[in-house]
Amino acid sequence: MALRWFAVYALLEIAAFVAMAMTLGFPWAVLITIGAGVLGFLTLRRQGRKVFGELRRAADNQVDPREPLADTAVVAASTLLLVIPGVVSTAVGMLMLFPPTRKLLRPLVAVLAARRAATLMDRAGLYATGTYRRTSVTVDGSVVDGAVVDAAGSGTQGPGAGPAPLITPQLPPTR
Repeated sequence: MALRWFAVYALLEIAAFVAMAMTLGFPWAVLITIGAGVLGFLTLRRQGRKVFGELRRAADNQVDPREPLADTAVVAASTLLLVIPGVVSTAVGMLMLFPPTRKLLRPLVAVLAARRAATLMDRAGLYATGTYRRTSVTVDGSVVDGAVVDAAGSGTQGPGAGPAPLITPQLPPTR
């Protein structure tokens, strides 16, 4: 499924670049692609400073932490999109940096974070939500009856008969 999404993304990026190259010419398409990336990074610096300043204020209990945390997640996603080369990913990444877009994306970030947290808590066994189901594994095999003898051969048998001998791993000699 992930490979299918990647193929769709790659085709979209290639189609956008080819359309831009056919319309404006190849040198202009390359220049616009590079320029959009540079403009995206400059916008990221400015907006990133604002978001991390708000996150600092939230850490000092000066503001409610929900909005700065969601904005930080959106800025992180936009950074990833700006780093990936391509016209479409750069445009979407730049769009995600602007405050009105971040405000629209906050509920989506909250839903995704809650779903991920519930899954992780369920995996840890803290409570069952039904989002993650453990499967039991049955191993076919046979049980061998007998006594446990330690490696030194001292004859102690059974678990708890004494401390296990300390075995240090030996590396092969170097030439």
